[in-house]
Amino acid sequence: MNLHPLFLLSEYLHLIQFDIHKAMIHNKLKNVVPLITGRWIDIGAGDQPYRKFFAGADEYLTTNTKRHYKPEDIDRIDQLTTYWIEDGKALPVPDNSMDGVACFQVLSVIEEPGEFFREISRVLKPDGKLLLTTDFIYPIWSAEDRYRHTAFGIGQLAKQNGFGVKTIESFGGFGSTIYALSMRFIRSFPELWKRKSTLAKTFSIIPYLVLLLLLPLASLIGWCVFQLEKKNINSTDFTFNIMLVAEKN
Repeated sequence: MNLHPLFLLSEYLHLIQFDIHKAMIHNKLKNVVPLITGRWIDIGAGDQPYRKFFAGADEYLTTNTKRHYKPEDIDRIDQLTTYWIEDGKALPVPDNSMDGVACFQVLSVIEEPGEFFREISRVLKPDGKLLLTTDFIYPIWSAEDRYRHTAFGIGQLAKQNGFGVKTIESFGGFGSTIYALSMRFIRSFPELWKRKSTLAKTFSIIPYLVLLLLLPLASLIGWCVFQLEKKNINSTDFTFNIMLVAEKN
C-alpha cells in the first residue's frame, strides 16, 4: 500500500473535491447526444472519459499522441486508441468520411489552430458535426499549452474554415470559474511549494493544511455553484471553459 504523502494527498483530493469541469461537460454532452450518430472520431481521446455519450454512433474512432503519456501508460492507452498521431493537423482518415469530430481540451496545445480546423473540415462529410471544448480562463497545464481562445476567436476560426456555428457556450459563469481556479490551486500547491524559499514554505504550509481541512465544505459550495450555473451558457467573458458546436457547410 502506497503511503507516500503526495499519493495520499492525491487520493484525498480525488475523493473529496467536486469536479465542476466533469459535471459541466457531462451536463452539456447529454444535451447534444441526438447529434452523435454515424461515424465519429475523437481527437485526443485519452482514456475515453466521454465514451458513453457516443453510444448512438455507428463507429467511434480515437486518436492519441504518444509524447503526452508516460511510458508505463502507453500499453493501457494503446488499447483505447485507433490511431496514434503526432498532432491533429494530419488525421489518417479519408476526405468526407466522418459524420462527426469530437475534440475535448486539445485546441490549446495546437500550434496552428487554423490548420487544425481545416483538417477537421477535410475529414467531415457535408453537414458533419464538430463538437469541441477548450480552456479559457484557466492556468497553463502542460509544457505544450499555447493558447486561450475567446468565444469570438473560436467562432471566427470555425467560420473561416467552412463551418456554420450552431452554438458557443460557457461552462457556467463567474462563480464556476472562481471555484475551478481555486480547486486547481489546491491541486497545484505541492509543486508550487517545492519552489518556495525555506521561510515561505514554513509560512505557507499551515494555511494550505487549513484549506485541505475545509475542502469538504468547499466542494459542497462548488456543487451548489454548479446547480445555480449549469444552465448559464452565455457568460463567455467569465468562464473557465468554452464549448463549440458547429456544422460543416
